[in-house]
Amino acid sequence: MRTIPPGLLRPLQHLTKLPTIKEPPISEEVYSSLEPFLRLFLAGNALHSITSELFELDTLRVLSLRNNKLTQIPPAIRKLTMLQEVNLSVNRLHHLPWELLFLIKKGDLKHLTVRPNPLLQIEDPGTDIAHWHIPSDELKSCIYDGPAPEEAWAPVHVATGPVTRYNAEGVTLDPTDSVSETRVPSLREVSLLSFSRSSYFDLIPDEEMADYPALMLRLLRAAREVRAAGGRSCSVCHRGFVLARTEWIEWWDCSTYENGLKGPRASGELLRPLPFRRFGCSVGCVPGGI
Repeated sequence: MRTIPPGLLRPLQHLTKLPTIKEPPISEEVYSSLEPFLRLFLAGNALHSITSELFELDTLRVLSLRNNKLTQIPPAIRKLTMLQEVNLSVNRLHHLPWELLFLIKKGDLKHLTVRPNPLLQIEDPGTDIAHWHIPSDELKSCIYDGPAPEEAWAPVHVATGPVTRYNAEGVTLDPTDSVSETRVPSLREVSLLSFSRSSYFDLIPDEEMADYPALMLRLLRAAREVRAAGGRSCSVCHRGFVLARTEWIEWWDCSTYENGLKGPRASGELLRPLPFRRFGCSVGCVPGGI
């Protein structure tokens, strides 16, 4: 399967458990939650992208996308706040969405499997780092004796990459260009976001769009891609947007979650940071200190 057919996952939104009433008298177990423990296994296909319908399954607890051809995971995965286990291994991922880290820190995600993948490596010569949060020559966890402290379990922010900035048309700006660091969205962005959320958007045929001016066509296609991927929100201010104005990589060690929280990091254990890609909706939405 190369794509998920439209409407295939929609019925899963309405799944409920049947109450376990066999015969009277009725036990207290009958009054337990009827919310299903939903697991979705899409491993071993040839998926290049993920449909937005997947991110509407708000009771999804386990998701396996192992052994596909995915090059990126949409930021809309943040909507799956009940996720406990995710397997993204054996794909074509160079980085992970920052929203996965959000699910670890704020959601229920306890087991994240992402290796093997052709992920960016922090030790590669071509990797640019703007700020190290841990000395670059000492990429090790905290030193401790006795019971493991809380920081031996938690994700560790290792480094932050340089920020790439874009203009209102989505074109990369030169680092030397002077820009106003306002967080007010442009009229173009407001219009694109509103249009991408409209039910009329899908009714515009490709033949009609082909006659639009080149810039308008490119922007509308970008809005359509964002809509198809379930939308996205700023990783700093959490406002919805279509065109990113900033982008950067943050390196975090999540090894305790890669092993399913089976144990803390050992004292002085070597860190294995993962690259998480973040987007900002305005030129003012950037990591602190950069």
